[in-house]
Amino acid sequence: MTPQESLHHRFEALQNHDYSAVYQSYHQDSPLHHQFADSATYAAFAEQQLSDLILTSWRCLAERTLSTDQVECLLQIDFELAEESHRLYELALLIRCDGQWYYHSAQKLPAEDLSGHEDDIGFEHFDNNSEKIRY
Repeated sequence: MTPQESLHHRFEALQNHDYSAVYQSYHQDSPLHHQFADSATYAAFAEQQLSDLILTSWRCLAERTLSTDQVECLLQIDFELAEESHRLYELALLIRCDGQWYYHSAQKLPAEDLSGHEDDIGFEHFDNNSEKIRY
């Protein structure tokens, strides 16, 4: 399975509110796994916090290889929340473990915080960002 196929399954689970599958898509060393010890605990949290979020579309804009087992994917994610449309960009880190790609964490950039034109988004928007918080 490729990183993009792994992301496809992850976003499909988000669209279907299958939070157990979302939890399973995370790498074992991810910040999320440190915060939630098991999928049931995460699913209960996600049901409360994410159930009103409607993922409308996503696409991978670019991918860069960090090592044989690590890639970063530049994503555009569109969603609705409280009947308002939103777009954000995400620099997702995926790690391969036992032949499977897992989501580790990501930096996020709301479209309204983007400097320049949306068509020009690139890795440099994240590389040059002073706040490199990964969720």
